[in-house]
Amino acid sequence: MYNILIASGAAVLGYLLGYLVTGNAFAGFLPALLAFVVVFILLARRTGKQLESLFQGAMVLLQAGKIDEARTALEAAMPLGKWQILVAEQIHSQLGSLDYLQGVGHTVQKHPTQAKASFAAGRAHLEKAWSRDWRAKATLAAIHHREGRPDDAVKVLEAASGPGKTEALYWGLYTFVLNEAKRRDEALQVVGRGLAENKDNKALAALQEALANKKRPDMKVLGESWFQMFPEDIPREKLMEMQGIKPQPRPQKTFPQPRR
Repeated sequence: MYNILIASGAAVLGYLLGYLVTGNAFAGFLPALLAFVVVFILLARRTGKQLESLFQGAMVLLQAGKIDEARTALEAAMPLGKWQILVAEQIHSQLGSLDYLQGVGHTVQKHPTQAKASFAAGRAHLEKAWSRDWRAKATLAAIHHREGRPDDAVKVLEAASGPGKTEALYWGLYTFVLNEAKRRDEALQVVGRGLAENKDNKALAALQEALANKKRPDMKVLGESWFQMFPEDIPREKLMEMQGIKPQPRPQKTFPQPRR
């Protein structure tokens, strides 16, 4: 990465300066270390600000419903990956999430061909996301689940158990995938692991109780985080609220007055 190479060059110059000034070969190590750290931090901060600006611009476009423009803005940030480590992985995560949401939209609208294409594009990006980005890996697992590959979904989720262990959404999705695949016993084990990491979590406790009673868990107990992953599960009243539409009150029933 360019930032590391430039910082390394600064470190070499720092070493040479220390050696030339003192004539001692060991005296150059401290200025070399300082030069590397200072230059790398400054360059990383600059790249981070550039990336943040591009992400914010893409978010504004996305909120305005300009999905194609938002994708173009994200793709325009890809060259920054040559400058700083993990930047490309972050961009792939964002692009994959965008493709996933588009795929869900096509699914709801019953456009299977477009949905398949969007999920395939999202899968390609999310597979390149950072392995420690549990949310990106959860989204990848959701794609596998939607496309009928529960084993692949479980494999991805298990690999993300380290970074995702403190997140109720992670354990909830893991539990959901297993239960939908008719693997209730494994789902119970997984939600138990989640409760061990997140003691007294009410949402996970509700999922565990439902599974123990051989009922299909209501994933809505996970709240907004679940709707971000499965927006088609948003209740109609909540959806109307998000769109700024006030639900109309139901008309009261009237009964005929008794004759006198």
